[in-house]
Amino acid sequence: MNLDDITTTGFILAMFIRSDGQRFLLGDGDYTFTQKQLMFNAVSMANDVIELQGANGAMLAGQVRRPTTQSFDGFIGDASSSRNDVEIARRKFISFFRQNFSYTVVYIDTNGNASQQKLGYIVDTPEVKELYQIQPNYHVALAFEDVNYYEYAEDSDGNETYASSAKIPLTGERYGGLIWDADGVVWDNDGATWEDGTDGSEVVLDLNIVGNTPVVWSVQGPVTNPQLSNTGTKEVLKYTGYVGATETLVINTLEETAYISGSDRSANVSGDWLQLAPGINRMAYVADSQGAPASLLQWQGVIG
Repeated sequence: MNLDDITTTGFILAMFIRSDGQRFLLGDGDYTFTQKQLMFNAVSMANDVIELQGANGAMLAGQVRRPTTQSFDGFIGDASSSRNDVEIARRKFISFFRQNFSYTVVYIDTNGNASQQKLGYIVDTPEVKELYQIQPNYHVALAFEDVNYYEYAEDSDGNETYASSAKIPLTGERYGGLIWDADGVVWDNDGATWEDGTDGSEVVLDLNIVGNTPVVWSVQGPVTNPQLSNTGTKEVLKYTGYVGATETLVINTLEETAYISGSDRSANVSGDWLQLAPGINRMAYVADSQGAPASLLQWQGVIG
């Protein structure tokens, strides 16, 4: 199941993507939402109101600001569903939501637009109440390690695609040094200051986002000790080690992971799990070797 296979019918749907890649849809078909969740709106959040949720966990549009816990409640089947079909749906629900996984929740509105919350984990054990009724109730609740809402899109195969990207070239040119102010050298309060030098030229990104946004940084070898800096935020992301000519290092600053060909290299990362800030970001890519291809920076912007 991916976005191309889903048609919304008058309210928000929620597609869950488990950390092993399995997917599950709530709000349609065999799993409808309760009436109070039909106005589910994941991205139109008031930013001047404290978190507020209904007694059954429903998000109250315009009153919730980045809830850290979200409940999902609804009905399995309808009056025409056989007891066997209801039992099959119940088992699917219970088996999908399990404690040893993390979850991404993709909210899909009636126009087919999508946003997402990441790094959700179960805080209320999934349950199906009133099992012997025609329409038993289901319930599950997730808390989120990351409270932001992000853009979401995917290709026809269901793989997430990034809304934005930029190539960050490697270069050995140096800049920075002694900076004189306009008032003089010695006799004022400021005098001369030292601007931190940084290896590499800058790529300037002007971002229309509402909050700091983590990135995925892909570095193609051959390169030794690649390093990415955001000179505006003063964050520096460092990788210690060699990336071979046929290898690609992929660092995810939200998940705080680093991989080369499926091998976990997170222990080789030091410094900051760098993020992009709203407005101007000046990015510089340097390394202890020269001649590597440009690296690729990808991100989903924070939209709420």
